[in-house]
Amino acid sequence: MIITEEELLALLESDVNLDPAFHPVSIHALDAVSYQAAKTLGIPDYASLHRTQPDINWRWEGAFTTSAIALFEPEAHQGQPYLPQLMAEGQGIYRVTGPWLAELQARELRWRDWLARLSVLLLEDHPFQGACIAQEIQSLGMPCQWVQDGDACLQVLAQHEVGLLVCDLSLGEEDAIGLLMGHAQYKHLPIILLSSHDQTLIDGARRLLHDAGFNVLAALAKPLNHGDLLRQLKAFYLGPAQSFRRHGLKRTIRNWQEEVLGQISLMADAATTHSPIWLALSGVPPHWDPLKTWLEQHGRRADELTLIVHKRDQLLSRADRFALVLQASMAGGQLALLLDNGQHLPFEELERLPLRYLLLGPHLLPELEAMATDSLLDRFIARARELGIGLYIDDPFNQQDAALWQERGVAGHW
Repeated sequence: MIITEEELLALLESDVNLDPAFHPVSIHALDAVSYQAAKTLGIPDYASLHRTQPDINWRWEGAFTTSAIALFEPEAHQGQPYLPQLMAEGQGIYRVTGPWLAELQARELRWRDWLARLSVLLLEDHPFQGACIAQEIQSLGMPCQWVQDGDACLQVLAQHEVGLLVCDLSLGEEDAIGLLMGHAQYKHLPIILLSSHDQTLIDGARRLLHDAGFNVLAALAKPLNHGDLLRQLKAFYLGPAQSFRRHGLKRTIRNWQEEVLGQISLMADAATTHSPIWLALSGVPPHWDPLKTWLEQHGRRADELTLIVHKRDQLLSRADRFALVLQASMAGGQLALLLDNGQHLPFEELERLPLRYLLLGPHLLPELEAMATDSLLDRFIARARELGIGLYIDDPFNQQDAALWQERGVAGHW
């Protein structure tokens, strides 16, 4: 077997340890006292520590589950409206003097146990690359069965319970797209694509399979990076918990200085907030005059309104809706674009609409963290910055590292 120079360099440069930037569990200190106490005690290498500011709108019973815990010192929160929820010490919420280290360890063990039960099937036709990737996956604690052709892959899928398919995009006799498209019974199977092709081509393949109904978690460039893979797996692991946490949650848009830019509301509820109003375009009248009258009846100016556009609104092909957003903009209203997945990136909307904000959804966070240079998502984000559009990440519980995201050009969170 001949190893190419490119493969040898990839092997020498690869890290056999976990990416130090990845942590399966997080500690959120809700005040300076607990933050300093946690630092003094020492944080395990599998955990990250964050200084997090509580918010009255948190859904406390679901804020800290699965992979995160919160620490607090009661005296630091006296007089705050959320103090009763804190003192109840619900799931994942601990006084700094409580047994939080044991719970932290338990959550890390549950993550490891989940990895150990995630049966991985690797389809890679190249002998050297296949052996390396299989070894890397196994080093993360996951059982991995490696096959080198489509027939062997289909045989394993038919005979065994597979939790994740890691699949090379280009195979010797066929490609992964053709193989999967011919077997629609596996659409439910979580898939991670790998390829040494240009990232734009990888993104295109992912979109094609996504549109066909396949459950593609990510499309990653070779050589496989541990941190990128683990971040995608963590998003997969947290999926149900994240949906529960966000159900029924009121969303407020803030910059990193915690200045409120508005609250996402329904028209029926908008009168209950004094903040600027953000309304989904799909939930307002199809013409500007009725919406303008509604604003006047509630004592609101047009410049207190932001309309949120989603790709499914098909704004550019609907003359009435397009006229509505233009008239609202001319009257002083703002426009925001909600981007909740990386499969369909609305470049045309970015260029043709006078957008001021870009709301990045929860499923995009792992992709943004692992975003490859010159990928379609990288180009989209770069173009938004060029146009002066403010980027806001999904973080309703203030659990992201503000300094890190500021360095990446993000203006705030929602």
